[in-house]
Amino acid sequence: MSERVQKPLGSDQVAEFYLDCFAPDQVSKFERLVPTASLESVGTIVDVGGGCGYFAHLLHAKIGKSVRVLDTDPTSIAACRRMGIEATQGDALSPPIAGDEEVVCFNLILHHLVGSDERITRGLQKQALSVWLHQAKFIFVSEYVYESFIGNIAGRLIYEITRNRLLSAIGSAVSKVIPSLRANTFGVGVRFRAHQEWIALFGEVGYRVVAKAYGQRDPLPLAHRLLLVRAIRRDGFVLDAA
Repeated sequence: MSERVQKPLGSDQVAEFYLDCFAPDQVSKFERLVPTASLESVGTIVDVGGGCGYFAHLLHAKIGKSVRVLDTDPTSIAACRRMGIEATQGDALSPPIAGDEEVVCFNLILHHLVGSDERITRGLQKQALSVWLHQAKFIFVSEYVYESFIGNIAGRLIYEITRNRLLSAIGSAVSKVIPSLRANTFGVGVRFRAHQEWIALFGEVGYRVVAKAYGQRDPLPLAHRLLLVRAIRRDGFVLDAA
């Protein structure tokens, strides 16, 4: 059995991500960064971990391309199909490949691919990307970026707290007093990275960054600063094979 075992979120945790608030920003970055004029009319855009299809629906309306959602959650798949979006149930680490994938999107999904330690977590994130290395023309990534006051410690610190059951229990109790510290990934883990950390990870897989966009900074509560977080953004990247 492979040691790269992903720690999945529970169904109640997944349900907290049934949100459409990030889709406009993700679509805006896609339109700015992906050279859509060069895409083939028969190619398909695949949104890995696309949830209820908010990004897919808006992107199709904007550029007219076929967009297919890939997700493990049956509720999300059903929601996509109710909106008329093609959706396939599958895992980001070993996805079904139809052969028509031209652009593959990872919208705020890589940081949820976590294992029992940092080495395994890094391997899982790289595995999800490597599947498409010589399959798709472009990879579009919209991902949280956590910059730190000291090195790249903030993302690692948050990962260690959220993956450890004891620390998660303490964090959950503290978040009742300080709501800004609430995390729906307590007990499972979440692995945010700094901008350059993501770029380094992409390079290890064999990708080069051909376009990127820095997102606006999110509000930063004092409690986050105590975790050595200097800035939080949602940055966009377009990758192709190096």
